[in-house]
Amino acid sequence: MSVLASAVMVVVMLSPYNQNEVLLSMMDSLVGDRVDLEPMRKAFESAAGDFAAKFTAAVQARFAQLVVPEVFIDVPEHPEELRKADLETLVRPAAGFLRSNPTKRELLTTLDRIQWRQQQRPSWIPRLDRHGKPRSEPGADALDPEAFPERPLVVGALAELGNVTVLLPASDPERPELAMLPGGIGEWEVALCTLLGVTGERGPATTVPIDAEANEALIPAGRRWWAVEPAKSLQAAQDPGVASELLATLATLGGLPVTDNTPRDRESFAIALGAAGDWRHSVRWVLDGWDPGADAHILATARAAVAGWAGVGRSGLIVYVYGGALHGTEGLIAEPGPLHSYLLCVSRSVHGTDVVDAVDRVILACPGENWCHRDGCPVADFPEAAELLAAIVTTGDVAEVADQDGGRAGESYQRLYGAGGTDHDPDSVLDCLEMELLGAGWVELERSTWEGGLEESLLRRGDHCLIASYDPITRQLHLADGKSQLDGMLDMLADDGALTGEDEYVTVDTSEQVVERWGTDILTAAEDHLRGRIQDLSQLSVPVRGTLLGLHPHADGTLNAPESTALAKEQLTVLARVASLLGDE
Repeated sequence: MSVLASAVMVVVMLSPYNQNEVLLSMMDSLVGDRVDLEPMRKAFESAAGDFAAKFTAAVQARFAQLVVPEVFIDVPEHPEELRKADLETLVRPAAGFLRSNPTKRELLTTLDRIQWRQQQRPSWIPRLDRHGKPRSEPGADALDPEAFPERPLVVGALAELGNVTVLLPASDPERPELAMLPGGIGEWEVALCTLLGVTGERGPATTVPIDAEANEALIPAGRRWWAVEPAKSLQAAQDPGVASELLATLATLGGLPVTDNTPRDRESFAIALGAAGDWRHSVRWVLDGWDPGADAHILATARAAVAGWAGVGRSGLIVYVYGGALHGTEGLIAEPGPLHSYLLCVSRSVHGTDVVDAVDRVILACPGENWCHRDGCPVADFPEAAELLAAIVTTGDVAEVADQDGGRAGESYQRLYGAGGTDHDPDSVLDCLEMELLGAGWVELERSTWEGGLEESLLRRGDHCLIASYDPITRQLHLADGKSQLDGMLDMLADDGALTGEDEYVTVDTSEQVVERWGTDILTAAEDHLRGRIQDLSQLSVPVRGTLLGLHPHADGTLNAPESTALAKEQLTVLARVASLLGDE
């Protein structure tokens, strides 16, 4: 029965007093004094779309707390082919009322009604199986290779900000994984994106209130002359405003000194801004506070934009925090009031590995010595970057509108910049790497993909073999000596009957049928390995590894975004060159 029909029945069957009593009881159940409204608030803020979509999400979150589990059954494609006894066993747990000896026709009619009812139920209704045990939401049992659930990972790379729990796409527990270097730039990227609100279900259309008291708590107690009680402090992982203010003012990050507003900074930022890939914008932060100096209310709004960059043989991360405010006496201002506006550039090792080499910062706006957490900052005049920064602000506004759209614009934004899937076959990271290596004389012997997406490519050049591996979940690329991989290849050839002879007299069968199955390159490499002609790749005695920066840290590691392929190629070329894989033998 529809909600409208139910409402009509209430109007017709109840007196005005009783009707109002029913409605007031419903209101008390939904938003009464004893109701935990936090899930509703989170649902409202995280939902994309207009007010109606957000309000609906909040109501659904409350209803999810009130509804009771229902029995759901799996309906076969041709239930009429079941025996009557089997059909009754299937139907009865979910039927509600069913007479003791139903006919097969009655059972089929009841099954149709159950199937229709199950199809109408929203996914947030809890479900039980026929035995009364909880079951997953519809379709969850069928593994979708493009649907990556969340897997928490605690990252401690930025010790000054505390541990950060990031969410990576989950994978099969038995799947091999290429782990991020502890403290490396890969961990920096996922931690910064998580702290600032770039990842997760909430996009740039979401507004997140930040805690004004926690922001005040960062100011040394001796300068908080207006404070009556001790300020409430929060960890960086609990509030994006706290995280951003610490990033703007800390003297060290990840144990490295942060340099501020030096000529070297300007050069680093000019390179990073010019070589930046796809910018991803955080949720919008709103701080509703008070300016004690002017005794005036202030409403500040800000957000972060994060991108990977790669150019002139270097690469890293760049963060831009910007915003504005409405001041009770000064009016609208182009700075985020009690918050800093700044650029933060993280540069990785010149060798392209994940070791962080330098951290530079340029302060563009500071709330002043009476509010700044370090007695005021040297604010930079950076006119040469004004045009690029204005473009980032403009695209952030577009991203917010697109993320709020429930139609084609929202789908396009998620496909290009979010964690959603893609409607085309994206460029492969290993394809980009192989394009560089093939031009340097390497030949692909074998290409494989593990269940869960881990890719491996075995290549040969002259007397050397190389194994290149890419993990789309951690966005890690490993380059290692591939000689040992040939042992596994010999085992497979032996199992296939492609090796003949015994012990030291083993040879590779090069008959037409075997060549057709395996290919000449693999068989030649196997024969050379048997004869000891394959040499160690000495420069990779210690494997080279690095993170592909600039991809969405919570997506599937593919090259979906417009600038991702060019950005990946720059980083891959540096790694391959450092490993001496692109020059002459």
